[in-house]
Amino acid sequence: MSIPNDDNITAFQDNWRFCNNCCSLWWNGRSDNGACPSPNSPDGQHHGQGSWNFYLPANPDQSI
Repeated sequence: MSIPNDDNITAFQDNWRFCNNCCSLWWNGRSDNGACPSPNSPDGQHHGQGSWNFYLPANPDQSI
């Protein structure tokens, strides 16, 4: 994995997947996969068959 050169990034969160129906990323750490807005989703949930496991950069110490 290539790590970006950014001093603000202190952590990475994995388990993000690409939805084949709505073409967006969703976090696959929930039991129900979350709601998919695509009318092509047969059950209203995200589906990521064959998706890679994406790692997103984060800074959990940063306050908004």
